[in-house]
Amino acid sequence: MTGTVKLKLLCSAHCKQYNSDARFFIDEAHPSGQPHLIVQYGDGYGGRDDLPIVDGHPQFAAGIPKDWTEQDVMDLILWPMKSPAAPYPAWEVPARVHGSSELFRWWAGEKPR
Repeated sequence: MTGTVKLKLLCSAHCKQYNSDARFFIDEAHPSGQPHLIVQYGDGYGGRDDLPIVDGHPQFAAGIPKDWTEQDVMDLILWPMKSPAAPYPAWEVPARVHGSSELFRWWAGEKPR
């Protein structure tokens, strides 16, 4: 990672929507003051071209609600999409579908804050 940013590796997984491996980090010291989920996509990324390129890889970021635990973030990462043709992975739904810069439990009927 570039600069003095310190990220905590949460897990790695394959993102079938983008045909790419993804590494998931938590940025506890995000400049906004709110912890963020950072997803760095690997080689072969086949998703949208609007993500910033950080250290040579597309990167997605979203705020983590203050009341969420690491397990809540993992639950979102592992949430199965209903349709195999879903255009986005579960962690990008709040931003891509709802325009939210913060994660939320969209599958449980929550609304963006």
